[in-house]
Amino acid sequence: MIPGTPMADLARVLRAAADECDRIVAEQAAGHCDWISQADSPLGRKRHCAAVRRHLERGLDGVAIVGRRHLLSPEALRAALAEVGRPAPKASSVTKELEHKLRLVGGSL
Repeated sequence: MIPGTPMADLARVLRAAADECDRIVAEQAAGHCDWISQADSPLGRKRHCAAVRRHLERGLDGVAIVGRRHLLSPEALRAALAEVGRPAPKASSVTKELEHKLRLVGGSL
């Protein structure tokens, strides 16, 4: 290529753009270096990915999906672990209610 030609200018612009992309990726990677992916999560892969999707739906910070990697910040992971640790609300069933009423009326089953 001859310096000063349109091809040389285009190559210089493309190199500058590639350098800028590398700089941006390095900055983002440094900011997310302590984030946890589903491969390393104590939640397990499926629960981890579900937690990331829930956080995104709620508009909360501390989550990202990069390609196929689902990332949680340490704070978001703690929140997800606390959420998983809560007991599920007990479902009331007709059978359980009937058994309870029968015990009250006439004895044990």
